[in-house]
Amino acid sequence: MSLIRPLIVAPDTSHWANWIDAALSVDAERRLAARRFHRQLLDVGRIPFLSWHHLEEMLCVDRADNAAARVTYIQSLPLVAWMQFPNAIGLGAITDVLAAEAVAFDAGCEDLRAIRDHVRSQLMRAGPAIEAVGQDNWVWDVARPLMIGRRPRQGMVTALSGLKIMDESQTFGQLASQPVRSREDRAKMMAVIHRKALADAQSADPTRTQAEARAIADQFIAEVMAMMPKEDVDPRQLMIDTYVEQGLDPDEVTDDRTIAELSTLAVFRMQLRAVAEKTNLSFDRLKRIRMESLPSWRIADALGRYGQKRAVRPGSDSHDRALAVLAAYTDILYVDKRTHEDFRRVISKAPEISALVGTIGKASGYADIAG
Repeated sequence: MSLIRPLIVAPDTSHWANWIDAALSVDAERRLAARRFHRQLLDVGRIPFLSWHHLEEMLCVDRADNAAARVTYIQSLPLVAWMQFPNAIGLGAITDVLAAEAVAFDAGCEDLRAIRDHVRSQLMRAGPAIEAVGQDNWVWDVARPLMIGRRPRQGMVTALSGLKIMDESQTFGQLASQPVRSREDRAKMMAVIHRKALADAQSADPTRTQAEARAIADQFIAEVMAMMPKEDVDPRQLMIDTYVEQGLDPDEVTDDRTIAELSTLAVFRMQLRAVAEKTNLSFDRLKRIRMESLPSWRIADALGRYGQKRAVRPGSDSHDRALAVLAAYTDILYVDKRTHEDFRRVISKAPEISALVGTIGKASGYADIAG
């Protein structure tokens, strides 16, 4: 066996799950084939990559004993690759990648590829899987209910990702100059948005029940209503205060900037707040980072800009979006057919992304990953 120049290969979550389940199968032939697979990967110079997002999806199964068995099998693997933030413990997630990119930018890395290479050198690890997931299974027994508890929120975010409650191409000045709606007008507007949210929640995931779709729509409306100004509040000042709370400076909220632009910046600044907590860098220092400077943001933005508009959007799409960032940090990233087509479009239209990512692969089954 030669591992002089191994390739870091990130299977899709379904590949990981199917491989592990086959290795635990009562069918002897299927089990033996799956247990030989890891050696087959190493023999062709490929190391499987595991992330927090892979593991979270694999543990959100119906039965706790199945989840525990999956963890135990992963622990038995003698060699995997994973990302881990310096001085942290365990598997890395997209938040770790973003934090490392911010640190690289702050350290003087000047372009996308320089930031990518710095992050790889700082985060990428390889070794026995037990070093990545730990040896204490009770940790995952405790974490699993928390993971499952996040799924409704993930489902709402993905289901309503295409829902627009206002024209985001309008400028801040145009929106701020509009009069505050009366209670009656608000009620009518909320009823319309609720119907749209309910329709999107139902169509986004065919397995979702009517009650689940209605719960998503109800929760979304409750959150929108909580952000609506009171009738005696100046809407302009309320909007400025909201953006400032989300991390913008008051002088960045100008009348000529569009709502889409301000909202995108606000999301990024809130992410940087989380980065500040993970690193030794202050939020004020991190605010000088431009979104366009970070590989993870550029990949996500390009996929959103050039990828397909998806009619079906299950909650697992949130993990797919996170895993897509690994295209810059692994040699081969395996994705589903939809994401593979998204990347094909991105690479044909955004040459800077083509130069940033590795190979984007697709495989009908986990065994095909061995090449």
